[in-house]
Amino acid sequence: MTKYKFPWFKPSADKKIYIKEIKKLINKDKMTMGSSCLKLEKKLKDLLKVKHVILTTSGTSALMMATIALNINQKSKVICTNMTWIATINPAKIMGSKIILVDTEKGSHHVSFNLLNKKIKKYKPDLVYLVHLNGEPTYNSEFEILKKKFKFSVIEDSAQCFPVKIKKNSFCGTLHEIGCFSLAISKLVNMVYGGFCVTNSDKLAKKLISIRNNGVNASPENAKMELSSINGLNFKPSNLHASVGLTNLSNLKHNISQVKLINSLYLNSFRNNKFIKVLNSKKQNSLPIYILAIVKKRKKFIKFCKYNNIELHYNLRTLSETNLFDYKKNLNNSLDISKNVIRLPSGPGYKINEVKKIINILKKYKS
Repeated sequence: MTKYKFPWFKPSADKKIYIKEIKKLINKDKMTMGSSCLKLEKKLKDLLKVKHVILTTSGTSALMMATIALNINQKSKVICTNMTWIATINPAKIMGSKIILVDTEKGSHHVSFNLLNKKIKKYKPDLVYLVHLNGEPTYNSEFEILKKKFKFSVIEDSAQCFPVKIKKNSFCGTLHEIGCFSLAISKLVNMVYGGFCVTNSDKLAKKLISIRNNGVNASPENAKMELSSINGLNFKPSNLHASVGLTNLSNLKHNISQVKLINSLYLNSFRNNKFIKVLNSKKQNSLPIYILAIVKKRKKFIKFCKYNNIELHYNLRTLSETNLFDYKKNLNNSLDISKNVIRLPSGPGYKINEVKKIINILKKYKS
């Protein structure tokens, strides 16, 4: 595997602190759902101002837990944007649900609420996955009216939107039944592998905790051979990963400041560039953690970057491009974004002088 001088994403990391924490944990309490896990849950709950945070092994696990908790099954109708990572829709697909995909707005990776709301009226779904991409919250007033009218559930996939504030005392991913977040290595805050669900419902929180523990309603969770009460799997996170998450969470302000600086630097540097167009978020209170760009002759650009030791990311690919779905009608906007947008090197671990070096190299590209 090629190791690039400039990786597509550089997380913030303090290896000395990690090693110190590992040494502590080896001789401490249990490695699964230990004190670090509980402490991280408490800090996330206080930060996001929600009643319950249920820590788990990944954002994908969080989505699966949420889908099970809302009783989604083979009789359910589920609506989802076509432009999202496969992890969003996999739980409903595994459950055998009927999936309805919705296109994005033209020239955008955000779902078209005009199309989404029409699909809601037509299909009267049981569940809608509302996906917030690249630190840009996506809400709509008519959608909220339809939710009350048709009484469908909403899972907010906020894997790329932690911790974006949308109102004075509310955060993206906390407005509906369950919000799902990722703390993977390529996120603003990471625990290497990890994620969590948030909810303000006591009933759903109890179910989510049981699902995380093989369906066993045990509090505190333990290894006793208790009987399960609902379907579940082993989604309990490790204390080791949680300790990394605590360390990174303490750097949150710095990480936010850094990605904002990096985003501004890219935007200003390529404002009038003929060959590389950096996409600027038009969403209020957005916090783009990835630098998205459209380039002329993308294949040639990829070769240019590889030659210059710059790693790129293809961004998200549409669900309809996978083998899981056999239709591509009326999804042209999202397909167009999938084929043309690319992620440039970014992340809170990058120093500004490193980003400037990358920009100077990229400015030499001419299609």
